Amino acid sequence: MALPFYLIKRQELPEPKKGQKEWNLFTEMYGKEWNTYAGVKFDPEEKITEFNYEKFIHKQILKNMDTSSDEFKNYIKMLNLTTKTQYERHLDNQENFK
Repeated sequence: MALPFYLIKRQELPEPKKGQKEWNLFTEMYGKEWNTYAGVKFDPEEKITEFNYEKFIHKQILKNMDTSSDEFKNYIKMLNLTTKTQYERHLDNQENFK
């Protein structure tokens, strides 16, 4: 009965603590401490969407594009998926470091 609980516990990897060599290695590799975004509940950095693309793409470029086409909307969605905020990169770095 308790096997699933033990398996979950075994999958959890320890987080480095300040002063450990792993903490220092993470800071050297990625330039930020492990707990830089510890209290963040929502990503403060805005990503590109079909509703705010004017903030990210220059007006001169937008003049030559059909912004109402499905192709443009798919392009914006792909930009959203492929670009990462600093917070998302930090989380990826933490996952890769474990």
